[in-house]
Amino acid sequence: MTPFSSEGSSLENKLIGNILREYPQMSEIMQRHFGRHCLERPSFKIQTIGMVCILFGVDQKGLLGELEEFRN
Repeated sequence: MTPFSSEGSSLENKLIGNILREYPQMSEIMQRHFGRHCLERPSFKIQTIGMVCILFGVDQKGLLGELEEFRN
């Protein structure tokens, strides 16, 4: 399995586009952290959560905690 696989890996290593396909409701959480305009850009969806958190200065642990809580 590659680090960008959408199967069985942590959300941190999944591509945002894959996450949103699997859990469309998570877009609301991501909008709060990155803004609506980011989700509309195709290039945003080919990044991992880990990478965009670094690029945008978002608290990765906090975001992943929210996403994991929603997923469970």
